[in-house]
Amino acid sequence: MRTLAEYDGGGEGRLGYFAFLRERYQVLLRRRAGQPGPWTDDPVIQAWRFCNVRREDDKVTEWFRANIRDPLANDPKVFFATIAFRWFNTPAAGEVLKPWLLNGAWNRDAIQQELEIRAEAESIFTGAFMINSAPGKPKHVDVLDNLDWVRANLSPSRITRDLWTKKAMMDHLLQVPRLGNFAAYQVVVDLQYTYLLRHAVDLNTFTVAGPGCAKGIGLMVANDPERFAYGRKADQQAMLGIMQDCLEVSRDDSMWNAEWPPFVLSDIENGFCEYAKWRTGHGGARLKRKYNPSS
Repeated sequence: MRTLAEYDGGGEGRLGYFAFLRERYQVLLRRRAGQPGPWTDDPVIQAWRFCNVRREDDKVTEWFRANIRDPLANDPKVFFATIAFRWFNTPAAGEVLKPWLLNGAWNRDAIQQELEIRAEAESIFTGAFMINSAPGKPKHVDVLDNLDWVRANLSPSRITRDLWTKKAMMDHLLQVPRLGNFAAYQVVVDLQYTYLLRHAVDLNTFTVAGPGCAKGIGLMVANDPERFAYGRKADQQAMLGIMQDCLEVSRDDSMWNAEWPPFVLSDIENGFCEYAKWRTGHGGARLKRKYNPSS
């Protein structure tokens, strides 16, 4: 496996990557401290919406963690609850699902009706990733069909016996109809904070570079967003080595303040997605979403 030290393609390297991570994290700290905006002098971070560099700090994850994941962190129900929530990935849908997930009941017809009522007022689906539904079937109906499949076919008792690594859990989840690689990986990342994977031996040796991460790594090492293809196995291996290298570098206080929460490998992957957007913005391109300080 090649590491970052073996690449020399003209990118700005780890210094630039970690400079972005620090600045984006300090925006979060300044805002939490009640300081007046804009919280940064960086014009791109000021103008455009970025996720937090630690996924645990994002609003949707904070809602899920407080309302569903932490209450079920040591309960077998957390497996199904995590899949169900992340497939919708909005607090709006989460509010509908929450009582059914916490008590372990599942009334498909009642849940579908509640989701349809909620959808009249606000979006019940995420914009963070593609939801692949069957042609001609409403998206929420298809997701509920697939969740019924999960309940019928994936046993929590088997998970506790056999699936004690992130890699094994990812392979298990990819059996689920229409649950794509990206969404499955998001479930794995959440399960790292539950009894299922918090002690996984591959906590910091397995991750999956998504499309945005692949662009960010390419920009860092070679100023080329197409340097790595996230769908190519050899490139995934190469990017894993680079991310592990960056995780090790993050332990250096000059790169990431030792008083801040330490990174795990999935944070490094997440950070590269945001770094790719930041570099794209500094290249003069328009990004997807303007930043609204009130949101």
